[in-house]
Amino acid sequence: MEQLTSSTSLAVITKLKSAFARHGIAETVISDNGPCYSSEEFRRFANAWNFTHTTTSPRYPQSNGLAEKTVQTAKRILDKAKAGNTDPYQALLEYRNTPVDNLQSPAQLLMSRRLRSILPATSRHLQPKVTPQKSVQDRRKVCQHRQQTYFNRGTKPLSHLPVGTPIRFRQEDGSWRPATVTQHAHTHRSYHIQTKDGHTLRRNRWHLRESRDAQNTKDTQHADEHTNNTQPLHPEPAHPQPTNQQNPNYTTRFGRISRPRQILDL
Repeated sequence: MEQLTSSTSLAVITKLKSAFARHGIAETVISDNGPCYSSEEFRRFANAWNFTHTTTSPRYPQSNGLAEKTVQTAKRILDKAKAGNTDPYQALLEYRNTPVDNLQSPAQLLMSRRLRSILPATSRHLQPKVTPQKSVQDRRKVCQHRQQTYFNRGTKPLSHLPVGTPIRFRQEDGSWRPATVTQHAHTHRSYHIQTKDGHTLRRNRWHLRESRDAQNTKDTQHADEHTNNTQPLHPEPAHPQPTNQQNPNYTTRFGRISRPRQILDL
């Protein structure tokens, strides 16, 4: 945890250099799309220090849930230390000495030993002990799989959107505006779209809904293919149908069948 007095690219780069000099250069750095991360100066820093910079989908914090949860935990620790009029650094020390998710503590995972704190501990507990990385990764995967199973109970996968698909994207006020998919982003379930005004935006699949015009086109094409495949060699002469039966039924994007209104002739 570092204290930032400014949110400029130079201030963020200085803090990252300090962390890299202490722990080594990370292979991948994941961040949001803040101005300090999307600047040209940060891009040159990533190229010079040889790491990959990946940004999450705009306006979708869930795609960077681990960082968001870590920030929430740090804020909670600082708020409790302030409310209890205690030293926040001692609170951070005890947090780093506490096991997480039935695993070892963050200090043991990073430095293979417990940290000495104000709580009494014997010298035997402070001796270094290397933890096999594979066992930690396997237990972490089990926890993540369990969380994924519970989360997927109330969700369903969203379909892939090809390039050129007319869609509607969700805005901050909850309204929907038309746009078109131009290309797929470099991250999973992220797309670049172009609005009617010509602006290019990047949005997560959660913000996009396929337009009804595109769905009707797919349904028409599917119906035409089905008709061509099932058409007999000697078709029977077509009989004209009554006027009140010319409105076909159609299925909405939620799966509901819409039928024409029937009026009784009394």
